[in-house]
Amino acid sequence: MKKNSEITQYKNIYQSTTDFEKFLKKYNAISKKTKNILDLGCGYGAQTNYFAQKFPKIDFSGWDYEAKAINFAKKNNFKKNMSFNLKDIFKIKKDKKFFDLIYSIHTFCVFKNIAEPLKKLCNLSPDFIAINSLFYDGPLDVLIHIRDYTNKKVRDNHVDSDFNIHSLQFTKAVFKSFGYKIVSVQEYFPKNEIKKKNNGRGSYTIKTSFNKNSTFSGPVYLPWHFVLAKKMKIKK
Repeated sequence: MKKNSEITQYKNIYQSTTDFEKFLKKYNAISKKTKNILDLGCGYGAQTNYFAQKFPKIDFSGWDYEAKAINFAKKNNFKKNMSFNLKDIFKIKKDKKFFDLIYSIHTFCVFKNIAEPLKKLCNLSPDFIAINSLFYDGPLDVLIHIRDYTNKKVRDNHVDSDFNIHSLQFTKAVFKSFGYKIVSVQEYFPKNEIKKKNNGRGSYTIKTSFNKNSTFSGPVYLPWHFVLAKKMKIKK
Protein backbone atom coordinates (compact mmCIF):
# COMPACT_ATOMS: atom_id res chain seq x y z
CA MET A 1 0.00 0.00 0.00
CA LYS A 2 1.25 3.44 -0.90
CA LYS A 3 2.19 5.43 2.19
CA ASN A 4 -0.19 8.36 2.10
CA SER A 5 -0.07 11.24 4.54
CA GLU A 6 -2.68 9.64 6.82
CA ILE A 7 -0.60 6.48 7.26
CA THR A 8 2.69 8.29 7.82
CA GLN A 9 1.05 10.11 10.73
CA TYR A 10 1.36 6.92 12.77
CA LYS A 11 5.01 7.89 13.19
CA ASN A 12 4.81 11.65 12.67
CA ILE A 13 1.48 13.01 13.85
CA TYR A 14 0.52 16.45 12.56
CA GLN A 15 1.19 19.40 14.81
CA SER A 16 -2.42 20.49 14.24
CA THR A 17 -3.61 17.25 15.87
CA THR A 18 -1.48 17.73 18.99
CA ASP A 19 -2.68 21.34 19.23
CA PHE A 20 -6.28 20.18 18.75
CA GLU A 21 -5.79 17.83 21.70
CA LYS A 22 -4.61 20.76 23.87
CA PHE A 23 -7.63 22.76 22.75
CA LEU A 24 -10.00 19.97 23.81
CA LYS A 25 -8.35 19.62 27.21
CA LYS A 26 -8.29 23.38 27.79
CA TYR A 27 -12.07 23.62 27.46
CA ASN A 28 -12.78 20.36 29.33
CA ALA A 29 -14.11 18.49 26.31
CA ILE A 30 -11.67 15.82 27.49
CA SER A 31 -11.53 15.50 31.26
CA LYS A 32 -11.40 12.91 34.05
CA LYS A 33 -15.13 12.37 33.52
CA THR A 34 -14.75 11.46 29.83
CA LYS A 35 -15.39 7.78 29.08
CA ASN A 36 -16.27 7.44 25.39
CA ILE A 37 -15.06 9.43 22.36
CA LEU A 38 -15.93 9.11 18.68
CA ASP A 39 -13.47 10.08 15.95
CA LEU A 40 -15.73 10.84 12.99
CA GLY A 41 -14.02 10.46 9.63
CA CYS A 42 -11.10 8.64 11.24
CA GLY A 43 -9.58 7.56 7.93
CA TYR A 44 -6.67 5.17 8.47
CA GLY A 45 -6.83 5.67 12.24
CA ALA A 46 -3.64 7.61 12.96
CA GLN A 47 -5.36 10.38 14.92
CA THR A 48 -7.50 7.85 16.81
CA ASN A 49 -4.34 5.95 17.65
CA TYR A 50 -2.66 9.13 18.90
CA PHE A 51 -5.57 10.10 21.16
CA ALA A 52 -6.02 6.55 22.47
CA GLN A 53 -2.37 6.44 23.53
CA LYS A 54 -2.64 9.82 25.25
CA PHE A 55 -5.81 8.82 27.11
CA PRO A 56 -5.64 5.07 27.86
CA LYS A 57 -8.61 5.17 30.28
CA ILE A 58 -10.98 6.46 27.59
CA ASP A 59 -12.65 4.21 24.98
CA PHE A 60 -12.22 5.50 21.41
CA SER A 61 -14.32 4.58 18.38
CA GLY A 62 -13.28 5.45 14.83
CA TRP A 63 -15.91 5.73 12.09
CA ASP A 64 -15.29 6.16 8.38
CA TYR A 65 -17.20 5.39 5.18
CA GLU A 66 -14.12 4.06 3.33
CA ALA A 67 -13.64 0.31 3.73
CA LYS A 68 -9.95 0.34 2.76
CA ALA A 69 -9.15 2.85 5.48
CA ILE A 70 -11.13 1.04 8.17
CA ASN A 71 -9.57 -2.33 7.27
CA PHE A 72 -6.11 -0.78 7.59
CA ALA A 73 -7.00 0.75 10.95
CA LYS A 74 -8.31 -2.57 12.28
CA LYS A 75 -5.17 -4.43 11.22
CA ASN A 76 -2.73 -1.90 12.66
CA ASN A 77 -4.32 -1.01 16.00
CA PHE A 78 -4.46 -3.51 18.82
CA LYS A 79 -4.99 -1.36 21.91
CA LYS A 80 -7.94 -2.36 24.06
CA ASN A 81 -9.39 1.14 24.18
CA MET A 82 -9.84 1.42 20.39
CA SER A 83 -12.37 0.10 17.89
CA PHE A 84 -13.06 0.92 14.24
CA ASN A 85 -16.29 0.66 12.31
CA LEU A 86 -17.33 1.11 8.69
CA LYS A 87 -20.09 3.70 9.01
CA ASP A 88 -21.46 6.51 6.87
CA ILE A 89 -22.63 9.40 9.05
CA PHE A 90 -25.43 10.22 6.58
CA LYS A 91 -26.95 6.75 7.02
CA ILE A 92 -26.97 6.75 10.82
CA LYS A 93 -30.16 7.67 12.63
CA LYS A 94 -29.28 6.81 16.21
CA ASP A 95 -26.52 4.88 17.93
CA LYS A 96 -27.01 2.92 21.13
CA LYS A 97 -23.58 3.81 22.46
CA PHE A 98 -23.33 7.19 24.15
CA PHE A 99 -20.36 9.42 23.38
CA ASP A 100 -19.15 12.11 25.74
CA LEU A 101 -17.30 13.79 22.87
CA ILE A 102 -17.43 13.53 19.10
CA TYR A 103 -14.54 15.14 17.25
CA SER A 104 -13.78 15.39 13.55
CA ILE A 105 -10.41 16.28 12.03
CA HIS A 106 -10.13 17.58 8.43
CA THR A 107 -13.43 15.96 7.42
CA PHE A 108 -16.06 18.70 7.34
CA CYS A 109 -14.33 20.58 4.52
CA VAL A 110 -15.54 17.90 2.07
CA PHE A 111 -19.21 18.67 2.83
CA LYS A 112 -20.96 21.22 0.65
CA ASN A 113 -23.63 21.90 3.28
CA ILE A 114 -22.57 21.67 6.91
CA ALA A 115 -26.13 21.49 8.28
CA GLU A 116 -26.86 17.84 7.44
CA PRO A 117 -23.73 16.24 8.98
CA LEU A 118 -24.07 18.50 12.05
CA LYS A 119 -27.66 17.33 12.46
CA LYS A 120 -26.49 13.71 12.41
CA LEU A 121 -23.87 14.39 15.08
CA CYS A 122 -26.29 16.30 17.28
CA ASN A 123 -28.76 13.40 17.01
CA LEU A 124 -26.13 11.22 18.72
CA SER A 125 -26.43 13.61 21.68
CA PRO A 126 -22.82 13.86 22.90
CA ASP A 127 -21.89 16.40 25.58
CA PHE A 128 -19.38 18.02 23.20
CA ILE A 129 -18.84 18.24 19.44
CA ALA A 130 -15.45 19.47 18.21
CA ILE A 131 -14.50 20.19 14.60
CA ASN A 132 -11.08 20.88 13.10
CA SER A 133 -11.89 22.28 9.67
CA LEU A 134 -12.02 25.34 7.40
CA PHE A 135 -14.20 28.24 8.57
CA TYR A 136 -14.85 31.89 7.75
CA ASP A 137 -16.13 34.33 10.37
CA GLY A 138 -18.85 35.80 8.20
CA PRO A 139 -22.17 34.92 6.47
CA LEU A 140 -20.47 33.13 3.57
CA ASP A 141 -19.67 29.58 2.56
CA VAL A 142 -16.95 29.15 -0.07
CA LEU A 143 -17.26 25.94 -2.08
CA ILE A 144 -13.93 24.97 -3.60
CA HIS A 145 -13.72 22.21 -6.18
CA ILE A 146 -10.28 20.88 -7.05
CA ARG A 147 -9.43 19.17 -10.33
CA ASP A 148 -6.06 17.44 -9.94
CA TYR A 149 -4.47 16.56 -13.30
CA THR A 150 -1.74 14.50 -11.60
CA ASN A 151 -4.17 12.12 -9.90
CA LYS A 152 -6.50 10.26 -12.24
CA LYS A 153 -8.23 8.54 -9.32
CA VAL A 154 -9.60 11.82 -7.98
CA ARG A 155 -12.48 12.40 -10.37
CA ASP A 156 -14.87 15.34 -10.21
CA ASN A 157 -17.38 13.33 -8.19
CA HIS A 158 -14.77 12.11 -5.68
CA VAL A 159 -15.22 13.39 -2.12
CA ASP A 160 -11.58 14.53 -2.00
CA SER A 161 -12.26 16.94 -4.85
CA ASP A 162 -13.88 19.37 -2.42
CA PHE A 163 -12.08 21.75 -0.06
CA ASN A 164 -14.92 23.82 1.34
CA ILE A 165 -14.89 26.74 3.79
CA HIS A 166 -17.99 27.10 5.97
CA SER A 167 -19.57 30.12 7.60
CA LEU A 168 -19.05 30.27 11.36
CA GLN A 169 -22.22 32.34 11.69
CA PHE A 170 -24.30 29.70 9.91
CA THR A 171 -22.58 26.89 11.84
CA LYS A 172 -23.44 28.62 15.12
CA ALA A 173 -27.10 28.90 14.05
CA VAL A 174 -27.25 25.22 13.05
CA PHE A 175 -25.80 24.12 16.37
CA LYS A 176 -28.31 26.31 18.23
CA SER A 177 -31.23 24.79 16.33
CA PHE A 178 -30.21 21.36 17.62
CA GLY A 179 -29.62 22.40 21.22
CA TYR A 180 -25.89 23.12 21.12
CA LYS A 181 -23.87 26.26 21.75
CA ILE A 182 -20.43 27.08 20.38
CA VAL A 183 -18.28 27.72 23.46
CA SER A 184 -14.93 28.29 21.78
CA VAL A 185 -13.46 29.06 18.35
CA GLN A 186 -9.69 29.08 17.85
CA GLU A 187 -8.05 30.09 14.59
CA TYR A 188 -5.16 27.74 13.89
CA PHE A 189 -1.76 28.58 12.45
CA PRO A 190 1.22 26.16 12.51
CA LYS A 191 3.98 27.16 14.91
CA ASN A 192 6.63 26.05 12.43
CA GLU A 193 7.09 26.81 8.75
CA ILE A 194 5.91 24.15 6.30
CA LYS A 195 7.94 24.26 3.10
CA LYS A 196 6.32 23.92 -0.30
CA LYS A 197 7.22 20.61 -1.94
CA ASN A 198 5.51 21.05 -5.31
CA ASN A 199 2.68 22.90 -7.02
CA GLY A 200 0.08 20.30 -6.02
CA ARG A 201 -2.24 19.93 -3.04
CA GLY A 202 0.32 19.49 -0.28
CA SER A 203 0.05 22.08 2.52
CA TYR A 204 2.69 24.77 2.94
CA THR A 205 2.95 28.09 4.76
CA ILE A 206 3.48 31.67 3.59
CA LYS A 207 4.02 34.82 5.62
CA THR A 208 0.93 37.02 5.24
CA SER A 209 -0.79 39.82 7.12
CA PHE A 210 -2.79 37.09 8.89
CA ASN A 211 0.19 35.23 10.32
CA LYS A 212 3.81 34.37 9.54
CA ASN A 213 2.68 30.77 8.90
CA SER A 214 -0.54 31.09 6.93
CA THR A 215 -1.46 27.73 5.44
CA PHE A 216 -2.01 27.20 1.71
CA SER A 217 -2.64 24.21 -0.53
CA GLY A 218 -1.87 24.85 -4.18
CA PRO A 219 -3.30 28.36 -4.84
CA VAL A 220 -5.81 28.21 -1.96
CA TYR A 221 -5.53 29.83 1.49
CA LEU A 222 -6.78 27.45 4.20
CA PRO A 223 -8.41 29.17 7.21
CA TRP A 224 -8.17 26.31 9.69
CA HIS A 225 -10.19 26.68 12.89
CA PHE A 226 -10.91 24.59 15.97
CA VAL A 227 -14.61 24.82 16.88
CA LEU A 228 -16.11 23.41 20.09
CA ALA A 229 -19.84 23.14 20.79
CA LYS A 230 -21.46 22.03 24.04
CA LYS A 231 -24.90 20.56 24.58
CA MET A 232 -27.12 23.07 26.33
CA LYS A 233 -29.08 22.13 29.42
CA ILE A 234 -32.81 22.29 28.97
CA LYS A 235 -34.38 24.79 31.35
CA LYS A 236 -37.31 23.38 33.28
